Amino acid sequence: MTTRVSRRERSFEEAMERLEAIVSEIESDELGLEKQFELFKEGMALARFCDAKLKEVGKSVELVLKESGEEWKTVPFETGPIAGEESNDDDRG
Repeated sequence: MTTRVSRRERSFEEAMERLEAIVSEIESDELGLEKQFELFKEGMALARFCDAKLKEVGKSVELVLKESGEEWKTVPFETGPIAGEESNDDDRG
């Protein structure tokens, strides 16, 4: 029995965990260019996987709401600013 998780069996949480580890490795500046590039490619594949999972879940949520028999307004999901980015919506004066 293998303990390695295939891409098809990987959960969203596992993919995010690996993606965070990759970012930390790349930011450490301890790797050569080739290794950084390999990690970058793996990270991009994981990012696409996570994006697809989020879209899949979003469609499922919309479907559940439609099946409930009540009228629901579908609005785009908006996230806050990414960590480290400043918001231009500061109305404090």
